[in-house]
Amino acid sequence: MIPPGRQENPTFSYETDKDRRFADFLKDRSGGMVRQAAVGIERSGKLRVQVARSVSPDDALPLTKSILAGARNDFPHKAFTLSVYDPQGEPILRAHADSEGGVRYQVVHEAGDTHASDSRPPAPGAARDPLARPGRSAADQEFAAWAEDHGRKYLRYVQADLERNGRLWFGVTRDVKPGDVPDLTRSLLEGAHKAFPRKEITATVFDPVGERIGRAQLGSDGKVRWER
Repeated sequence: MIPPGRQENPTFSYETDKDRRFADFLKDRSGGMVRQAAVGIERSGKLRVQVARSVSPDDALPLTKSILAGARNDFPHKAFTLSVYDPQGEPILRAHADSEGGVRYQVVHEAGDTHASDSRPPAPGAARDPLARPGRSAADQEFAAWAEDHGRKYLRYVQADLERNGRLWFGVTRDVKPGDVPDLTRSLLEGAHKAFPRKEITATVFDPVGERIGRAQLGSDGKVRWER
């Protein structure tokens, strides 16, 4: 769980008055997407946020970017680390913001290890999709590992929740041209369908800087339908 701050408020805690103002901002402007936060940016350079159960994997990336932007606005040129936790209190993501506008992301996996990605300018806000883990079940993890291994040049990451919910998320590398995204997506969807034949499968695709390209679904007719 998020370690408590030094004030007594158990939901949005803080260390200093300036931290308190940002904690109030999070509480008032997050639309219920933040369950609790511990703000210690000014003195300790730390911000810890736990997302609410209503936050879907697709919402996690824009929420993280929004929190970072707000913290940057209130604490310009301040280096700090944003740690994001899931509704159960397990770590999802760490974002290390430096004093020059760069952000280095670490996506936390099952055993607590991390995979880092650097988002230095010209794309200081860039991030991989900050999902907690590469797979929800052993079968999901096996598929994600297979896809990342076989598509190493083209896939930055693969996140699977196929066995339970028929969902797939992946980010493409800069080697993938926009015109090649549909074929790559089809290949992944077909591979997922072979591994999970009784599932309707939807893939959410992200570009090299973490922006969502769209959702794609493989129909029973073998056609991929896109929702931008």
